[in-house]
Amino acid sequence: MIAYCEKADRTQLLGPGKRAVLWVHGCCFDCPGCIAVNFRTGPYQTESAEALARWYLNTGAEGLTISGGEPMLQADALSRMIGRIRETQDAGVIVYTGFTYEVLQKAAREKPEIAAFLSCIDLLIDGPYLQEEDHNEPFRGSANQRILQLTDRYQREAPEYYEAKTGRRIELQILRGKTRMIGVPSREQAALWEQIKRLGQQDTTGSDETAGKNGG
Repeated sequence: MIAYCEKADRTQLLGPGKRAVLWVHGCCFDCPGCIAVNFRTGPYQTESAEALARWYLNTGAEGLTISGGEPMLQADALSRMIGRIRETQDAGVIVYTGFTYEVLQKAAREKPEIAAFLSCIDLLIDGPYLQEEDHNEPFRGSANQRILQLTDRYQREAPEYYEAKTGRRIELQILRGKTRMIGVPSREQAALWEQIKRLGQQDTTGSDETAGKNGG
């Protein structure tokens, strides 16, 4: 079973093209300033790898981004989900993790589930979120985090991740009973989101979810 907090059928953020996004629950990091604290300690639900593979295939997305939370804590189930997806669609996979790639490579020598998960990933954004290194880089929370091409799938698209001049973009989705923010926000965007959440608290029938990622 996979524990997750949120899933989005369609967005054009958190990776090239039209993407579905899965935000998993649970994290072994406690990064100061993390915008996704609710994905570490908040409510969640569980579904099987097979059920989430069917969900993805029904979205019509071109690729899948997995964030959280910390995906590596559920490496086995997530790699099985991706395997089921790729039986039907050759989907590109992007993963955000608070671990560095070097730490994961070392762990993969002893943990086959980590090795299997890494073999499924096309683009890895690695490293913990460091608040003091948050310089508004696009698609990542802080400058220490790297965008690593583990395959050549996104060879043409990946350079946009390094172009700081593009800035950060967020997407606000108004859903039934709640609103959701997708993307890696700037400080100004995060402050605006906090204002929106405070306004939303006046409506006891709704809820607000931060579905971005700044790492860790």
